[in-house]
Amino acid sequence: MCALLLLLVTSLLAFSSVHVSIARDVDFCFVDEDDPYLYMATKTAYHFVHGGKTRFQTVPNCRPVQIWMLAAHGTRCPTVNEIKEIVALTDFKEQIVNNHETRGEGHMCNRDLENLRKWQPDDYLTPRRAEVLTPQGVEDMKLLARRLQSNFPELLLPNSNNITPANYKFRATEARDSMASFMEGLFGSRTAVLPEDSSLNDTLLTAYKTCGVWEDKEHEQSHEDTERSKFDAGSEFQNLLKNVSRRLGFLYSISTETIDAMYDACRYEKAWTVTKLSPWCAVFSKEELRILEYREDLDYYYKAGYGREINTRLGCPLLHDMMQHFWNIANDQTSGEPAGIFYFSDVVSLQNLLTAMGINDDSTQLTSYNYKDMARRQWRTSLISSYAANLIAVFYKCNDNNDRNKVMFYLAEKPVRYEGCQVGLCDWEFLKRRFGKLASSCKLDVCWKLSGASSSFPNSIAILLVCFVLVRLGYSRQM
Repeated sequence: MCALLLLLVTSLLAFSSVHVSIARDVDFCFVDEDDPYLYMATKTAYHFVHGGKTRFQTVPNCRPVQIWMLAAHGTRCPTVNEIKEIVALTDFKEQIVNNHETRGEGHMCNRDLENLRKWQPDDYLTPRRAEVLTPQGVEDMKLLARRLQSNFPELLLPNSNNITPANYKFRATEARDSMASFMEGLFGSRTAVLPEDSSLNDTLLTAYKTCGVWEDKEHEQSHEDTERSKFDAGSEFQNLLKNVSRRLGFLYSISTETIDAMYDACRYEKAWTVTKLSPWCAVFSKEELRILEYREDLDYYYKAGYGREINTRLGCPLLHDMMQHFWNIANDQTSGEPAGIFYFSDVVSLQNLLTAMGINDDSTQLTSYNYKDMARRQWRTSLISSYAANLIAVFYKCNDNNDRNKVMFYLAEKPVRYEGCQVGLCDWEFLKRRFGKLASSCKLDVCWKLSGASSSFPNSIAILLVCFVLVRLGYSRQM
């Protein structure tokens, strides 16, 4: 009997000296998921959403004459603030593990918990690498260029003597590394073509940054901030807070900021390494990831999309640029027209352009209260403005007696389902009727009329003029 008790005590001591997998009630096991949710709003990896896995459709009896593209930057590192929040998850992770193993709370499966235990901040998560293009971002831009070259060899397979700024127009704002990577994929060198000069106040590629009304926080407050706040206070997001907190073993709801940090860690890591699963994605169910996706869609809908009329105006300069190039070719004014125009900016400018063109517009407005009704919405940032997202327009000359000129539109390398066109292929005359008036008169005066900061400038000029007149009158009387 004593020997049996001794054996039992020895076994218990050995059992307690090693890490034990405790059986618990779990919500799901992310590591076993065969079909993980990959749509992470604007931080979605381009690898998962582009249409380049199949060749672009050929246009019978037509030849491509010019290609025009606006692309967002490729996959990159977080901002300085995002890096700080993600790195802070190192301590938070220990609390989650402690909740499960010491307190007996929490509902993550053992393998998900073990992956989280092993997690350490990636080497990308240092301030000096903030917003730097990642190797995946470089690869995305190179592969995009090569696919376009394969689909349009007439335009993009020139001999070395034709690779000039006159034949290929490049321009970028902060997305210069993305532009250089694309150029390397196209021509084999990051410096093959001298790009056009650009600046932070680029009224073509980043018109919104030069717009006082768009930047006016008080003006914004009644739009995206309000809808986002309402959504955060609503049942979907509040239930998400409660369920994630319970799953991680907390007896109280964790903060929205912590939810944001975990979501960012999940989607950044997935975008950096498309073949791996981030341990932080195991924190959320598929439905919770859909809710977080909609939350960001809602943000950008008002920030850069159809939620504010001003966004249509801000997309006009890019629409005008595209139409002007096509007008010249349609009128056989091809001298000075390049074979390819390639612009690189950000998702806000891309969304402004899509809004100006009426692409992916929903008949029902996105709001804080209709999440469930908008499951099949057109405005999904995961699909229209992921990393490396792009709008491509190709102008064709055709042997068609009815319309000798046509334009094909692609969004993320997929034909745009555009009303009035056939699977993305539009008659030029139709486009002139649809966009001619808007594109020929891009007026951004609305940016200054309502902006307090900007409207103070003409007021100041008026005051100075009055002072000048009064001084002159006083001087005349003294004479």
